[in-house]
Amino acid sequence: MPISQHLGRNESRQAHRWIGAIAFGAASILVLAGCGGSGDSGDAGSGSQTLTFGLSAEPATPITGMQQGGAVNQLLTMVHRGLMTYDESGAVTPGLAESVDTTDPTSYVFTLRPDLTFHDDTPLTAENVKNSLDYYRDPANGSQLAAGLKDITDISTDGDTVTITLAQPNTAFLQYLALPFAAIVPDASLNADTPNWVGAGPFEMTDLEEGIGLTVEKSDNYYDADDVALDSIEVKFYPDGEARTNALLSGDVDMIEYVPWENFQRVSDAGLTVDAQQGPFQYVQFNVTDGPFADPKVRQAVAYALNRENAVLAAFQSNGAPLNGIVIPEDDPAYDPAAAELWSYDPDKAKELLAEAGYPDGFSATLLSTSQYTFLQDNALSVQEDLRAIGIDVTLDAPDWSTRVSKGNAGEYDIAVSGDAGVVTDPSYLLSWVVDSRNFNVGWGYSNDTLRGLIEEGLRSSDDDAKRDIYAQVAELWAEDVPFASINTREQAYAYNDRVSGFETLPGFLVFYSSLNLAHASVE
Repeated sequence: MPISQHLGRNESRQAHRWIGAIAFGAASILVLAGCGGSGDSGDAGSGSQTLTFGLSAEPATPITGMQQGGAVNQLLTMVHRGLMTYDESGAVTPGLAESVDTTDPTSYVFTLRPDLTFHDDTPLTAENVKNSLDYYRDPANGSQLAAGLKDITDISTDGDTVTITLAQPNTAFLQYLALPFAAIVPDASLNADTPNWVGAGPFEMTDLEEGIGLTVEKSDNYYDADDVALDSIEVKFYPDGEARTNALLSGDVDMIEYVPWENFQRVSDAGLTVDAQQGPFQYVQFNVTDGPFADPKVRQAVAYALNRENAVLAAFQSNGAPLNGIVIPEDDPAYDPAAAELWSYDPDKAKELLAEAGYPDGFSATLLSTSQYTFLQDNALSVQEDLRAIGIDVTLDAPDWSTRVSKGNAGEYDIAVSGDAGVVTDPSYLLSWVVDSRNFNVGWGYSNDTLRGLIEEGLRSSDDDAKRDIYAQVAELWAEDVPFASINTREQAYAYNDRVSGFETLPGFLVFYSSLNLAHASVE
């Protein structure tokens, strides 16, 4: 969401929220409900800079390596850093590493910055790096990084250097090391029971109150602390989009993320900045284990039946764009605009495909969505109307998000509407949809060994022309077999008042990691 990352994947799992975090460092609880907005930002001390930030969900307690949703990722970007990170424009750049040398496509030598320490004042060593990465690459630990780091065959240390050897070239490897959840953490945090608060990032978590908010303060231990202008960030939880927007408009907060699409114009008209980027995408996924959707012709029919312009208007008030294929970022060597144009809106062709598949009179099906997130439900309603127009009688199943996830993880649907974004910008992110992952956000039971082989070949290729040719083959096969039928992309926005400067929303799939740029922000 992005939603997966991004809409709050697993954010309904609050049972362990904040457990142990108070013991980490919140000896006294700051009652954030009574804190003012922009007018009180100087309370932390004379000349201090405090940003108030409205977060779209109350996060679960962060657990090392686990996939816990967008709100947790926002906090990880503040508290943690990995060997690599993303700069203000979204380019991969050294983080805790001072430099990285590649003697060949399978060998990386990282030299750490001098005198690194964690927030608890313990040294951050090459051994910590090795131990963190060994933990992340072990699937038994439930790490969402296991697939991205599976090519690692050896990690060795020598003083302040870490040498990583891969089994084969991997053009996305440094991107995975830059992710907020690839942070280097103390060895004591490498388990599922210890809240993942102790980091080496620009801000240190100090105070929190469940249901209200938390505070992070600038860490003098951060390697680039001299360039961090903010002294603290007061994070307030606003799960309701209208309340979050009103908090920004009233000055209770300086900045919000996940700006509701229906409020883009309202916020802009008030003279505030709406900093939006196209990134996450929405799509129809299929249960292919049996029934009509096991036939690729039926899946093609769905792809041609979708009126994507209507869906963008209904779900995002036109703050998005139709998507007729797959997303390959424009700065990737594999980029070809034709990959985003695999199908068109053609109901007549859709009916012909249904007839060829043996369903000239259509059939009935269940469409899984959710009532909890309006934009997903609005996309689903648009899909329902489009499919009924070609003879597929769709019954909408729209439970709360937790039930939607459970049903998706059990394959209890015929088709479903989802939203997601690539975990990295390399187009190998598409692997998740072709390897029978059996999770709520991908087609149930779908796998395609030819697609998998091509995508992995593209991941290994260091020749730009060869990679482009490989993904041209991927796009051609995707159009025929339809692992998912794309609907649209959406704009994802941060918004802030004129006190805030130096912040930029990161482009594309990186939009959910934009809080990395709070290290470059300041308030007046």
